[in-house]
Amino acid sequence: MATRSATRAFPLLLVLVAVSLAPRPIVAGHAARERVTASARTYAAEPGDTIRYVIHVSVDGLRADAVRRLGPRGAPHFWRLRIEGAFTENARTDYDFTITLPDHTCQLTSRGVLGPQGHGVTFNTDDPRTLEQVHGSYVAGVFDVAHDNGLSTALYASKSKFAIFDRSWNEVNGASDLVGPDNGRDKIDAYVNNGDTEALADTFMANMRVSPSRYSFIHFADPDGAGHAYGWESAEYFAAIRKVDGLLGRIFDLVDGDSRFLSRTYLLVTADHGGMGVDHSDAANPADYMIPLYVWGPGVPAGGDLYRLNPFTRLDPGSGRPGYASTPQPIRNGEAANMSLDLLGLPNVPGSTIDSAQDCDAAVPGALPSVSITSPLPGTKLTYPSDVEIDAAADPGSGTIARVEFYENYVSLGADSTSPYTYMWKGVPFGRYRVTARAVRTDDLASTASVDFEIASTTAVPPRHSMLPVPPRVFPNPFDRISTIAFSLSAEDEVEITIYDSLGRRIERLFGGELGEGAHELSFNAEGVSPGLYFLKLRTGDAVRSAKLMVVR
Repeated sequence: MATRSATRAFPLLLVLVAVSLAPRPIVAGHAARERVTASARTYAAEPGDTIRYVIHVSVDGLRADAVRRLGPRGAPHFWRLRIEGAFTENARTDYDFTITLPDHTCQLTSRGVLGPQGHGVTFNTDDPRTLEQVHGSYVAGVFDVAHDNGLSTALYASKSKFAIFDRSWNEVNGASDLVGPDNGRDKIDAYVNNGDTEALADTFMANMRVSPSRYSFIHFADPDGAGHAYGWESAEYFAAIRKVDGLLGRIFDLVDGDSRFLSRTYLLVTADHGGMGVDHSDAANPADYMIPLYVWGPGVPAGGDLYRLNPFTRLDPGSGRPGYASTPQPIRNGEAANMSLDLLGLPNVPGSTIDSAQDCDAAVPGALPSVSITSPLPGTKLTYPSDVEIDAAADPGSGTIARVEFYENYVSLGADSTSPYTYMWKGVPFGRYRVTARAVRTDDLASTASVDFEIASTTAVPPRHSMLPVPPRVFPNPFDRISTIAFSLSAEDEVEITIYDSLGRRIERLFGGELGEGAHELSFNAEGVSPGLYFLKLRTGDAVRSAKLMVVR
C-alpha cells in the first residue's frame, strides 16, 4: 500500500485524542498501495463547536434509479440519506464524458473536462502524468483549499488509476501554500489505494478513530465492476449496491458513535456515471449521465429536494442533457469539491467552473424545525409480542408543523398531523429497530430524530421447531425473493445470524442481539442477491449452526 500522511497539531478538541492514540494513520496489511510520510503542519485553533468534517463518497457506476428500485429494505443506508438528508436522483455528470477518471477529476476539481478551463483528463487509464502535465498548467482541487487552510485531508481509492491525484498533489508536484502558515506542498495527508472495498473501509475507520481527516474522499468501485461483468440490470449489480450500502452503514455507525463527529459531520454521496447493458461510455444516454447526489449532516433539511432548495441557481433538467452554457445549470457531480468546501466554511477551488460561486446550498442552519421522540426511549427492550407506541414532540421554530412522519428502519409507517404526534405500531416482531420521526413544516423544511430499541424474546416453543444444536430451518428453500428462518433457543442467549456466499464473503448480517428462550423466526429478503448457493450461520454463546439457502430466479 501507499499512504502518505502529514501530522499536524490538531484543534484543541482533538489534541489529546491524537496524542494519546497515535498521530498517524494506520497502515493496513492488504494487497494494496499505501504510503505514509510525515512533515510539520500547523492547525489554526478553532472553537470545538465550529469543527466540521466532510466525508465525500463516490459510488462508481451508481445509476440514478438504483437506490429507489432497491427500496429501504434493500438499501436502508442510502434511504437514510433520502429520509434524513437532502438529495436529487436527477443530477448530471460532465456533459462530454460519462467515464470514471474524467468524472472523478470533475468531482475533485469542480471543473468540466474540455475547454481552456477544463481539467483535460479525457483518458481512463493509469496515466503516469500529473494533472498539470495534462492540462498545461497547475490544476487545483479540493485538497489544495482544505490543506492550505490548515485542515487534514485523505483519499481512499479502490482503483489504481486514482494514483494520478496522489501524484498531482504530492510533496513534489503540489502547489506552494500561500494561505496563512506554510503547510507544504503535499495536499493529501493520507492516500490509500485498495481494490478490496471492505478492507478500504476498515482502513478509513481506523484512521478516522486515531487521526481524523477533516475532508475525506472515499471511492467504492463495486457497482461499476458488477455492471461491466454482468450488466447494469443484473442481480449482481444490485448486490454490489447492497454491499456499498453496508459500507455506508459503517460510516454512519462511526459518525453516530463518536462525539467528535456526531452533529459535526457532513456526508456527501454521488457517482461518476450510471450505465446500461455492460457499458457507460455514451455521454448522450440518460442511463449513463443521470446520477444521484445526496447530502446529509447538520442543518440539512430532512428529505429536502436539492433543486427546490436552490430555485434560482439550479434547474431540474427533467430527462434533458444541458450543456455548460445553459442557465441555470443542473446539479452535477462536479459540484462536490466546492460544495464540500462550502460545508467546511472554506472558499472555492481556484480555477473551478462548476459551483464556483458556491451557490448550490444543502444546509440551512438555524432555519429548521426541531423534533424529538419521547417514547420509546433509546435502548428500550420490550418482550415479544409487543405493540409499540411511538410518540414525538415537534417545534416549528417558525411557521407551523404540517405533519410528523414515522419510519421503521427508513420504511414508512405512517404520519400524524395533530399534536401530540403518535403512531401505534402493532405486532412488532422480534429484532432491533431504529424508529425515526420526521417533522415537516408547511414550507416543507424538515428535521428528524431517531431512537433504537429492541424486541428481545419469545416464550412458547411450538413442537415443529427444533432446539439447538439442531440447525435452523429455512422455508421455502429454494426460493426466489423471501424465505423464513426458524430456530429455537433452550435459554436466553446472544445470537448473531449472518449470510455468506459460496466464496465465504459476508452478504448480510440479519440479526445481532439478545433473544430469549423459545421459538424465533425472521425473514431473509434476497432481492438484489444473485441466484446461487448461500450459507446461513447462526451463532450463539456456545454453538454455531449453519444451513444452506438456494436463491433461484
